[in-house]
Amino acid sequence: MKYQVVIAGIGGQGTLFATKIFTEIARLHGFPVLGSENHGMSQRGGSVVSHLKLGEFHSPMIREGDADLLLGLDALEASRNLPFLRAANGGHGALCVVNAPALGGFPDPGVAAILDGMGVQVCPCPADAIAMELGNPLTANLVLLGLATSQDRFPFTYEEVRDTLEGLSAPSFRAPNLAALERGSRFSA
Repeated sequence: MKYQVVIAGIGGQGTLFATKIFTEIARLHGFPVLGSENHGMSQRGGSVVSHLKLGEFHSPMIREGDADLLLGLDALEASRNLPFLRAANGGHGALCVVNAPALGGFPDPGVAAILDGMGVQVCPCPADAIAMELGNPLTANLVLLGLATSQDRFPFTYEEVRDTLEGLSAPSFRAPNLAALERGSRFSA
């Protein structure tokens, strides 16, 4: 398998935890993993972006137009990272799962037409609101990851992500983390 992932958010949204989940799943499958993280001013709400390459690659950075998945924990950060998405070339394009506060608010209509022309599947989700409904605003990243597992273009099954999340979660966070993942997997716009 060769799969390239960009995870984009702001400090405190769980970008690095989502990266850890992907890395652990790949490790369990025996896939090589290369990654790079850009933390910016993450402690002050600044950009945090992870590039992950699962499979046989030689450098950690993803080139524009090569990402198979953009997991956007923040709509603005997702917009900034759209150029990394891969267009369809005889198959399907990339998958873009985004935390969008208002359904229909992402992407901008002009950008939506471009992404559609590229064959990119966009899945907006009000993950922050769902996480708040669940009583844990820090699980929006897991709501989005759950939504990603329900898409055909995602490389791992829901069960693989759930089992990995269960193993990585501290006991006090395990139940809310799993609830967020499960709720995201059932989300439909």
